Amino acid sequence: MFKSREPALERISVVFQVALTIFCFYLTLWASGVLTLNYLLHNKEHMVITFIMTPIWFGLLEFFEMGTMARIQRYRTIIHKYVLVVLIGVGAIILLVELFEFKSLGTSLLLKFALLNHVVLSWQKVIGRLIMKYLRKRGFNIRLIIIIADDDSIPFIDQIIDTSEWGYNIVGIITDSKKVKQTYDGVFPMFSEKKNFANIIDEHIVDEVIFCKQHFQTKRIRKHIDLCREIGVIFHIHNNVFSIDGLKPAVSYINRQFLLSFKNTPGNYFGLKLKGTIDFFLTIFILICVSPFMLLIGLLIKLDDGGPVLFKQTRVGKHGRLFKLLKFRTMVINAEELQKDIMDQNEQDGPIFKIKNDPRITRIGRFLRKTSLDELPQFINVLLGDMSIVGPRPPIPSEVKLYERNLTRRLSINPGITCIWQVSGRNNISFNRWMEMDMEYIDNWSLALDFVIILKTFRVIFIGNGQ
Repeated sequence: MFKSREPALERISVVFQVALTIFCFYLTLWASGVLTLNYLLHNKEHMVITFIMTPIWFGLLEFFEMGTMARIQRYRTIIHKYVLVVLIGVGAIILLVELFEFKSLGTSLLLKFALLNHVVLSWQKVIGRLIMKYLRKRGFNIRLIIIIADDDSIPFIDQIIDTSEWGYNIVGIITDSKKVKQTYDGVFPMFSEKKNFANIIDEHIVDEVIFCKQHFQTKRIRKHIDLCREIGVIFHIHNNVFSIDGLKPAVSYINRQFLLSFKNTPGNYFGLKLKGTIDFFLTIFILICVSPFMLLIGLLIKLDDGGPVLFKQTRVGKHGRLFKLLKFRTMVINAEELQKDIMDQNEQDGPIFKIKNDPRITRIGRFLRKTSLDELPQFINVLLGDMSIVGPRPPIPSEVKLYERNLTRRLSINPGITCIWQVSGRNNISFNRWMEMDMEYIDNWSLALDFVIILKTFRVIFIGNGQ
């Protein structure tokens, strides 16, 4: 029943969301004290905005497909799409308000409406999805699928079976795999790959076909796609078909050319842009707050031995780019020349040189290192774009030369002032574990993880367990 009426239900969903948007607009007017009987009788600005708002929101919701009965779409994706709908829509309304010089509809009021509209639309979608999951578990809104499988397809098939709320029913498996046949024989109809594919999809009610085999011939895949297209059946190629050692492909376009891209760095474009914005403004705020302390530290270093306040060292940044890292000088002036005389005292394995009680460290330098205050000038590196607040620590070129090839992946993102290694024990962690932690950070990056690392960094500063 739901299947045949899905297009109509999607259109109804869009109309309902437009109605919710108009409701949010008038609710904002009422809550702000603008909507009064006198306003309704003598001011028609609200009617003009409502008249303009309706097609704008309808078009945006249609464009971003917010009426679709999404089965597997992440909640994060839904929220991001509603952010775009509301931002574009409210931006257009603000321009029109300025153009027509509407006095009763200020920017602050429209921003309140934007926030309310986003919350209401997001929650109605979340609640709607929960209702649909409940109905799909009971056999409504079902999609009938055929899976083309091999041995590696079993986890995916099991996931389809275990997640009935997705609303997918397997009507058959096309396979020559003995393992698949033994696992699902008697559970689902089995079809040999030698059987005519066109006959299989013609003789059964099928909405979608999912190709899950790890090995395939491009010519055969194209034939399957053409046969499905002829009768309006959707053809999917499962993500894992193109996975390479855990790398997942993402669809991208260059000058309207379709590409499958394999990325080994964080791929959340919006999140990474937000990270860069947070880095910039948070760095300015921190530098303003700590500038008196930085002047005091500089004075103490100068009074200690008369040498330069800052230590500049060439480090390796994103994709191997070299830059000058800034730190408060914590060692004697000729520290790098003296290093060769104490190489036998190195306490860190791998290509890293570190000594807990380094004889080259000055009196003020020992305090700065223990509290990690020597890192403060690196916020200038963040402003220059060479570093981020959180990220793998930037190595020196001589260390990178000794890296095994796979370790250079830690250079695929901007290095940071603080990282997991710095808040997890530093010199007490082996070099290999340090590198593993950096890779785990890259693979699992999120703004929430950055926030946790920043909080832990404050703990390191206040308890003074830096080295």
